[in-house]
Order: sequence, then structure tokens, then C-alpha cells
Amino acid sequence: MNEPLKNSSALASILRCLCLSPGERERLLSQTEVPSEVAAVYLKAKPASGAKDEIANVVEEINEVGECVRILPDLETLSTETSSVSDFFLVAVVPMNAAQSFQDLFERPWIERKSFDFCQDRDELSLVFENLGQPAEGQRQEAPDDLVSQARAFILSEKQDSPQEDLAEGLPLAAPKNLAVVTLPRGFRAAGVRCGIKEKGLDLGILISDHPTCCAARYTQNRFPSPSVQLSRENLAKGDVRAVVVNSGISNAGTGKRGRRDAEAMARAAAVKLELEPHQVQVASTGLIGEFLPIRKIQEGIAQAAQNLDRGRDERFIESIMTTDTEMKYAFRWFELGGKEVALGGVAKGAGMIHPNMATMLAFLTTDANVTPETLDCSLGSAVRESFNCLSVDGDTSTSDTVLLLANGAAGNEMINSNHIDFDRFTCELKDLCIDLVTQLARHAEGATHLVRVVCSGAASWEDAHDVAEKVATSPLVKTAVFGRDPNWGRLLMAVGNSRAVFQPERVRIWLGKILLFEDEVGVTFDRDKAVQILSQYEVEIRIDLGEGKEEATVYSCDLSYDYIRINAEYHT
Repeated sequence: MNEPLKNSSALASILRCLCLSPGERERLLSQTEVPSEVAAVYLKAKPASGAKDEIANVVEEINEVGECVRILPDLETLSTETSSVSDFFLVAVVPMNAAQSFQDLFERPWIERKSFDFCQDRDELSLVFENLGQPAEGQRQEAPDDLVSQARAFILSEKQDSPQEDLAEGLPLAAPKNLAVVTLPRGFRAAGVRCGIKEKGLDLGILISDHPTCCAARYTQNRFPSPSVQLSRENLAKGDVRAVVVNSGISNAGTGKRGRRDAEAMARAAAVKLELEPHQVQVASTGLIGEFLPIRKIQEGIAQAAQNLDRGRDERFIESIMTTDTEMKYAFRWFELGGKEVALGGVAKGAGMIHPNMATMLAFLTTDANVTPETLDCSLGSAVRESFNCLSVDGDTSTSDTVLLLANGAAGNEMINSNHIDFDRFTCELKDLCIDLVTQLARHAEGATHLVRVVCSGAASWEDAHDVAEKVATSPLVKTAVFGRDPNWGRLLMAVGNSRAVFQPERVRIWLGKILLFEDEVGVTFDRDKAVQILSQYEVEIRIDLGEGKEEATVYSCDLSYDYIRINAEYHT
């Protein structure tokens, strides 16, 4: 009879079930050239979902971003299995910069439940293996049914709360721990604490550079910007920004002169605790509009956060900026500039009230690259143009939007200006990271069941391509058709026709995925079942070719579901 599990984590439970061979253990413990982590996953498939036919595709996609070391049941067993299979356990090695992409692979309609556990520290993993005992030599064996049942029961009992409910006690479901994102670049520290603005969870964060920085930012274009945004604009113009203080739960918008005094009080309190000047602090607030900040609670939270600034605990900072978000959004990159290794990290929040220019979100980006202020602003502007300003969830532009980029030069590379050989590389890496964050924002928007990517090509100008893609991506009729799995090309045609772009209707072609729906001004015959199948996938791509030129633009959005209405009907003052 099997002993009780000796390690009370999903990781240990799954690893014990998988009965890894010595070689497989060695592969998990080996350090890879690119920093990586070990991911253990449990999946419970929906009844009669045909999961055994789908899981092979998942494994194939895992191997495109990392390595699936072991899966239970084994794929060869599945190929001859006639009975229904509903429980799957697997372990993989995943590059740290692909962790979010890895988790997104499991956003499938046939998956009823899923649980992740991650381990970056190979020494910690080695201790888990020691607790599990030595593996059997030679041919690996399948786990006994009672051990699988034991692990399944443990994981489901540990993970039965929803992500939103889990936030009440701390981090969201399957949130990573000891995360280095905005503190991955040298010289940055961050903290997140609870000061009592929200009913649950952390709600105040601080991010600081220990070195002088140059700073670039983009703020909301809403005509009622919050006092926090107004103050941050002014502080940015004075230069020498070193820190950010941010709260969630109340946006400090529509609060008049008192809101301005509160924003200034936040900057002063942070400056005192961080030994800075108030103009060196950016202030950001997100949440309900029209309520006043509980400034005394915030000042106490600032004092607490300042004492807990650290590297590699960014999950707390990320949680502190979240409101209706149910998933953390973050991305990071390593690359070389002039022979020096440079890090770039970014976090974002936002689930609704998202539309250019910009989207309703806060995004904080850090890098240790050495860049001139003018170049940093140019690079951020270019990145925002094709990322955050190409994102729409519901067509409403928030009063509190902020995208902030801090660069402290700690990497020691040669100073980059717009004429430097590394300028394009830096800008491309920044743009790629911003698009990564935008994709996550769309994928995990309020009530979203689909990530919708609208690509318009063949335009005479980028502005025309963007206008067409945005019209399609923001159309409520298109969004509800995607939610209803309805390949209604008439709604797509309507949205394209509402744009201001220059095109000849007879040249326009429209696709859903790889299925051509419309050309020569008429709908074409297509396989409706295949079109519905495409709309049943988590990611949906709609393509339009205007036949006018070579310019292309992509806009990121999501479908419009019943849950979006429910969430926003229940989110009130």
C-alpha cells in the first residue's frame, strides 16, 4: 500500500504520480541555457469531450515552447485506449519568459479544471525528489490507481476556489511565487501590501530604482483624467523620476481639488519614506470612479511597503494593482546590447473599460538598458502605437490609464540614442514585450471566452489598416457573434464598411482563420462546421485584405459574453 504523500504541494503529488525514471528526473533538475522552471500540471477533462484525442495536440504545442518530460496516461497507451479518459498529469521544463504562454496552452473548451505548480529552484526540486524516494531503475511504471486517485483528490481539494475568490486570501489561482519581472533588471525593487482600500487582497504597491533613471510615459487621452494622472504628467516633465506608488480599489477620478491634494499627499508620503523628492514619484490609482482615497490608510500602507521593498517578490506588487483582474499579466525579456546582457520586464492590469487611446490599464515597465531620455520616449511611443493603442475590450477609455517605462542604465551598455546601431533592437524587444502584455489583457478581459485577433492587411496606410481592424474588433455584433460561435460574415462586412479607410469594395476579402468567407463583393461557399470549430477555439483570428497596398495592422480584442454584463452590473459604488 502507498504511503501518504510526504510533500503537501500539487508539484509533489503530480511528480509522485508520474513515477519518473532517473533520466527524467535528471532532465528536470538540469539547468538549461535559457533560465527555466519546472511546471507540473493536472487537467480534468469535461465528460464526453474526446480529450484523449486532444491531449496529443497540447503536448505538441508544449514542446514548441519547452519540453514535456512525462505525461500520464502515456500517449502510446491513449492511442489504444477505448474507454473515456478524464484525468491527465504532466510535467514540463518551460523557459521563464514563456511561462504565460505555457499556461495559456491549457485554455481549452474541453478542460473542465486545471491546476499548475511551478518550481524555479532546482535545489528545492531535488529535495522534493528526496522526499518521494529513489526511482526504480530500468523501465518506468505507471502509477497505481489508488495513488492517482489520492493525488486527484488532494489537488481538487486544494484548488476548488475560483480565481476571484482566491484573491481574497492572497494571490490568484496558480499564481507564481518569488517572481522577478519588474525587479529582473538590475537595481529595481518592489513591494505590495494591504492597506484596506479593497475588501480583499493587496491594494498598494511601490516600485523604485536604486539608481538614477530616465523615464517615458503615456497617459489616458480621456478628457477627465484623474488627479493622479495630472500630477504624474507634471512630475514627468520635471525629470528624474525614480519611483511609482500605486493603489487599487479607488481610481481618484472625478474627485476635484480634494483628489489633487490626495495625489500630492501620496507622492509626499512615498518621497519621505524613500528619501526622494515628491516630483521624483509617479502616482497611479485604479478602481472605482468618484470615491475619495482613504489617505491615512494609504500613508500607513506606503510606510509598510517602503519597509518591504525587495527583488524577486513581484507577485505581491502585481496583485496590489489588480481590480477585477483574475489573472496576473506580466512579461520579461533578456537580450544583448553592445555585448552587455540587458533585462526588460513589464506588468499590467486591466480587464474592462479598455479602448485606445489608451486602454484602461496600468502598465509598469523597467529596464537596466542605458538609453537617452529622448530615445526612450521614442521607443515607448512606437511600442505603444502597435500594442496598447491596438487593444480594445469594450470601447470605453478609462480616466486613469498609465504606461510607464523606467530605464536606469545599470546594464552598463553604451548609451543608446536614435542613431545607435542597437536602437532598433531595443525598440523591437520593447514592442514585443508590450504586445505580449496586450495579448494577456485581451485574453483575460472581463467575461472573455475568446481572444480575438483582427488583422487588416493590404491597406494603403497603417492608419487605414488600424481603422478597419479596430472597427471590426470593437463591433458589439462581431463580438457577440464570436461568443455565440456564429460565422456571420455579414457582421464583419458591416464593420469594415463603417471604417474611414480608403478601399474599393470589390477588392476586399475576409477570412475566419484560414477559411475564406467573402470576396468579389459576395459571400463564398464555405464549410460551416469547420468555421464553427474555429470559433470554438480559445484564440480566433479574423483577417481582412483591402487590396490597396502593403500596410498591415493588428488589433487585439475579445468576445462579449453574459459574464461581462454580470461583472459590470455587479461592480458598483
